[in-house]
Order: sequence, then structure tokens, then C-alpha cells
Amino acid sequence: MAETGLGPEPYVVRPMSQPAQPPDRLTLVALRAGVAVPLLYFGIQLLAAPFYPGYSFVARDASTLGSPGSAYPAIFNGGAILTGVAMLVAALGFLRALRWLGVGPIVSWLVTGALIAAAAGNFNAGLHPLPDPRHSSGLLASLGIGILLLPVLLPVALWRLDGAGALRRYLGVNLMVVLLLIPVMSGLVQRWSMMSGVEVPGLQSLLNNYQGVLQRVAALTVFAPIGIAAGFLARSLTRSRT
Repeated sequence: MAETGLGPEPYVVRPMSQPAQPPDRLTLVALRAGVAVPLLYFGIQLLAAPFYPGYSFVARDASTLGSPGSAYPAIFNGGAILTGVAMLVAALGFLRALRWLGVGPIVSWLVTGALIAAAAGNFNAGLHPLPDPRHSSGLLASLGIGILLLPVLLPVALWRLDGAGALRRYLGVNLMVVLLLIPVMSGLVQRWSMMSGVEVPGLQSLLNNYQGVLQRVAALTVFAPIGIAAGFLARSLTRSRT
């Protein structure tokens, strides 16, 4: 033990879940990439839409912007790959930040894995644009489904962290929206209606004419929490370093 003029220095005991040193600047940079994820995802669509004649954000889904109907499909497809890169970098930031803040290794790695899977899905969207059948099938597309775990995993990971009161409320509401969307987006309501003979007023019109709205609301529930949670973790780490 090192000695000082005042006697032996006290031995600092740190929780085993935390590393000896706080996360470095790389972690904060990686978390900023996470903050950029929803901005990239929705911003790329705004950039690409003017090059698709007659494109409707209400009726058409995002992937249409990368199809041959666009004058410059590379804008959307390149943007999808860039979003995937940001997610991949963010995964490192989430892992290091969550472990430093005392979140257990299993939950931390599950969040990281879901982010890596989400990155794979974005790479697939950019590399295999519509109408390529691989856009919605194949290994990368299947891995991309992992993004749907984030609305569940992020509340679990962040629920007990200091100063997360507002974040908890947001993630709770976000999860309820996800649960409401699942039966509509998956076709469960439609199948139930057909099997039971009970007509759901406006359902088919909603699915046919507002596909773009539904897809973007669903995307908001998975992409926005990444950016908001990344910003919260970055602020928490900054406070712990001062």
C-alpha cells in the first residue's frame, strides 16, 4: 500500500459490478452515436422522399424510398447502412455504460445484443433494398427482429438507475404503445375479425391507407428509446466523472 506523509492511504472498495476506472471518452462518443440513431433513421427519410415521385409518408413505408421507384435510392439505402453503423457503435457505449452504472451483466449483454441485431437489420435493409426478397428474409433480416426486444429490455436495464424517474415513465408509456400496436401490425386483429365474423370498423382502411403512419409509429417506439436512453446514460456518466 502506498504511503503518504499522513500515513497509509485508505483502500477504496468499489462494487464488483463496476470497473476500476470510469468509462473513458470512447464510451461517451459511442453513446452520442446512440443519440444520433433516431435522428438518422427519420432524417434520411426526409432527405430521400423528394426523389421519389408522389411518395406519401401516410400511405407508404420507409423501405419504399430505397426501391427503384426513387431517382436516387442510394440516399435511403446508404442512410440505412449508416444508421446500422451508429447502432453498432452505440452497442459498445451501452455495454460499457450499463456495466459501470451497476446494471447486471446478463441484462447489459441482452441490451447490447439487441442493438447489434438491430444494426444487422439496418445493414440488410441497405444492402438488399426492395424488391429484393432478401429485404425481409435471410439471416440479417431475421437478426434485425431483435430490435423489437429493446422496448422491453431498456426499461429493465434502466429502471433502478438514479435520476431515471422521467425516463421510467416514458419507457413505460412507450411499452404500452408497443403492446397496443402488436395485434394490429401483426394481423392478429384482422385474423380474429375474420374467424369470429365480427367486423372491426375502419380496420381495413387503416391497414390499406395508413401503412406509412403505422410503420413510423412502430419505428418511433423502437428507435426513439435508443436515442433517449443513450442521452440519459451519457449524462449519468458525465455526472459520475465530476
